[in-house]
Amino acid sequence: MYDPSVSSSIDLSIPSELGYERVVREAVASFAHRLGFATERIEDLKTAVSEACLNAIEHGNAQTPGLRVDVTCVWDGSGLTVCVQDQGLKPYSGHVTSCIEQRLRGDAPPRGLGLYLITQLVDACGFEPSPGGGNVLYMCMRRCPRA
Repeated sequence: MYDPSVSSSIDLSIPSELGYERVVREAVASFAHRLGFATERIEDLKTAVSEACLNAIEHGNAQTPGLRVDVTCVWDGSGLTVCVQDQGLKPYSGHVTSCIEQRLRGDAPPRGLGLYLITQLVDACGFEPSPGGGNVLYMCMRRCPRA
């Protein structure tokens, strides 16, 4: 039987092509399920991971054929950290979209909701430059007992 108190990790690498984010989403969901995450938390994680991968593909890698998006999931015994790394053709500016009320009023650009969703769905997130170039979006989520 799997012991979720022990550290473990998975590494994934996908082509920078739309659609492959689904592969990462399902792999991360399976990993979180094995760790004992509640179904609701897994659904939040799936959405956040999909959005992060889409941003890496569309913005970081500019949908350039041949580039990769690398995803690392690390369980430390109490929380799951997911890092999504692009190859950084476009550096991240640090901007997180306006609040939802501004969007509803039409006071915010129509794109950019992905980062806002991520900030609402995980316990912590942020960007770091990758030592080898590119952007790394990290997302942290603590486990709640299964419902």
